[in-house]
Amino acid sequence: MNPNAVRRGPARPPGLLAVLARRRRPIGAACAALAVAGAVLLLRPPAPPTTEVLVAARDLTALEPLGDGDTAVRAVPRDTVPAGALGPSENPAGNALTAPVRRGEVLTTARIADPPAAAYGAGMVAAPVRVADPGAVALLRPGSRVDVLAAAQDPLAAEFGAAPAAPAEVVVRDRPVIAVPGADPGGGESGALLLLAVTEEESRSLAGRAVADRLSITIRG
Repeated sequence: MNPNAVRRGPARPPGLLAVLARRRRPIGAACAALAVAGAVLLLRPPAPPTTEVLVAARDLTALEPLGDGDTAVRAVPRDTVPAGALGPSENPAGNALTAPVRRGEVLTTARIADPPAAAYGAGMVAAPVRVADPGAVALLRPGSRVDVLAAAQDPLAAEFGAAPAAPAEVVVRDRPVIAVPGADPGGGESGALLLLAVTEEESRSLAGRAVADRLSITIRG
């Protein structure tokens, strides 16, 4: 045996510092990636709150009522929602538009044309009534309330300008005036037109009595 040979003991595992020294590059890269991700999260603002609204599913015209497939639900930033926007719980199907609407446009109450008599109660409709006396109609304004009377008219009496002999009957009572359109240019019909809010049954009665009877009004207010 060589006396000068150095005796070596069993190999010792590398220390913690040596392991960290060998792996410091991957650890450093991971730390840098975490730092960048944290910076991005801090710099990027959170998504703004949204609200679901109804939008036009396609280009729409005002020539026909809305159908069930003409609208869609879309989430938009809350601070961009226009006043009067329709929500998912509202169904405008069957209503007309006041003007054309482009695809994706938010539908609002201003875009929906209300029936003329909607403000006067459920089940009310707008009925045009031609009254024989234009002077009486000239005294009316929207919001006035009137009774409409009908008197059977003898064709011969009408031809000679005589008043009808039969007493007038009340067809509708205490109904509001929606509008007073005035004289029809070139219409060729005598009398003056006004628009009343009435029930559907009353509208049928008015239409029937207007065929042969002379209609007049009594102003209540």
